[in-house]
Amino acid sequence: MTLHETCTTDQAAPQFEHEWQRRAFGLALALSEFGHYEWSDFQQSLIDTIGRWEHTPEAERGEWDYYDHWVTALAKVVDDHHLLTNPAIANGDDHD
Repeated sequence: MTLHETCTTDQAAPQFEHEWQRRAFGLALALSEFGHYEWSDFQQSLIDTIGRWEHTPEAERGEWDYYDHWVTALAKVVDDHHLLTNPAIANGDDHD
């Protein structure tokens, strides 16, 4: 596997406990690399997402999970850049 240009050593390579985490990471990276958004847009979204979690009262915020924040940040960037155009998906309708 070739590491992303931001990874300088194998120690810097991302670590995944679950397959969904690997897929979320890959999706965020691929969407950026294919020009759907700037990587810095995703980075800022992740920073904002983690910041909101940090400022939520401890009793309300739940356990820390980096990739939960990753997915939340990815969903925001996808929405901000209008990458989902199917009205059923955009409106949150069921897939009947």
